[in-house]
Amino acid sequence: MTLARSQPDPQQPGSSAAQRRADALRRAAQAKRQAATARAETAIRELARNQQEISFRAVARTGGVSLDFLYANDDLRGRIETLRARQAAKAPAVPAEPSPSHADAGVVDALTIKLREERAARLAAVRDLEDKLAAAHGELLRLRRVLQKHGIQA
Repeated sequence: MTLARSQPDPQQPGSSAAQRRADALRRAAQAKRQAATARAETAIRELARNQQEISFRAVARTGGVSLDFLYANDDLRGRIETLRARQAAKAPAVPAEPSPSHADAGVVDALTIKLREERAARLAAVRDLEDKLAAAHGELLRLRRVLQKHGIQA
């Protein structure tokens, strides 16, 4: 003889306390996620309005959210990547200094100009590498989650 146990109805006062706690935790997590999304969106708008560099780190720092959160949120990730690419396309080239006119200062001016150009090129290369590294970290995080979802420990 088997006894069938009936599940408590969550609408009735006798529903399990564990179920009520789980529901409360879900609601709290959803509210926390919505608040973080709103802070990140505000940070993106603020960075764009102030014509500051838009990157995952800048949005995380300005909005008070984690990099992990930004990479995990497909909408925010897409917006940041699009705005970052748009900024990179609009970035003005380093303005060329006028050629030196005085013979005495010519060598110093020429070397100063060359030094500025090389420095700007190196800074641009570093920014590009930082962006690529951030994208790689995001992809690694995504892949770890896929593995974890399938029960594989990496």
